[in-house]
Amino acid sequence: MPDFGSRKVLIVEDDLDYRTSLSTYLSAHGLTVATADDGSQAMEKLLFHRPGLVILDLMLPKVQGLEVLKRIREYPEEDVSKTPVVVLSNLSGTEDIEKAKELGCEDYLVKSQNDFEGILKVVREKFFGGGMLPNYEILDFTKPMK
Repeated sequence: MPDFGSRKVLIVEDDLDYRTSLSTYLSAHGLTVATADDGSQAMEKLLFHRPGLVILDLMLPKVQGLEVLKRIREYPEEDVSKTPVVVLSNLSGTEDIEKAKELGCEDYLVKSQNDFEGILKVVREKFFGGGMLPNYEILDFTKPMK
């Protein structure tokens, strides 16, 4: 099982402004955040940082989000394949949502229907036991975790 006590989140999002703003917001509320800006970086960052949660956009360059989700779920190490994934996308069609859930996402959020506060609330309630998150020191994601 992923280490939920670490409160690490990987945000996979190609929009720089949105990724930076969401990362800053979640960091300010006690989460340690790593980011990837395309689908090919997502697996590399997931394996390197071993976050407790992945927030995944679907419309990504290089490798689409649904393929990233599929690769996570098919990964041979259980602690990786069981990492919770929340899809955060502009795609709001029933078909997109059903496909993501079939592939194993724990939740599906539509960007236009969720502000950062709403995203944080879902993350807190579903994956980190609810309530306030303590502020932790910011980790240097250029170095491997011990």
